[in-house]
Amino acid sequence: MERQLTDVPGLDDGPEYSPDGQHIWFNSTRSGLMQVWRMNVDGSEQTQMTDEPSNNWFPHVSPDGNTVAYIVYRKGDVEPNSHPPNKEVEIRLMASTGGTSRNLVSLFGGQGTINVNSWSPDSQKLAFVSYKLTSQSPEISL
Repeated sequence: MERQLTDVPGLDDGPEYSPDGQHIWFNSTRSGLMQVWRMNVDGSEQTQMTDEPSNNWFPHVSPDGNTVAYIVYRKGDVEPNSHPPNKEVEIRLMASTGGTSRNLVSLFGGQGTINVNSWSPDSQKLAFVSYKLTSQSPEISL
């Protein structure tokens, strides 16, 4: 049976279970910018996990449950509720307990870069999509 777990104004998107099945990670604009959040699977204890001056999307927890990867759009580069392609973005990592994040890579990408969990089974590698537009690239629009 379907049941809504969030009811705070703003966009909630990108839900994903933690590997242990105890939490649901998601991103939300409820604090203004798009930030990473975590809640218990029953919807309780909705906790903001990032508080950065950027728009943070698509949190993916590593299989060992220790690290979270997410994509970052610079503040002012996109609206908080938008995650378009063809932008300069970063992939950041943080501990699944929260705290300071670190930049893994800066790249040209955006929508589609890490929309799905792409951790290796041993939690040591992360697959992502990066590309470059050329004069021969087709124009992309959604």
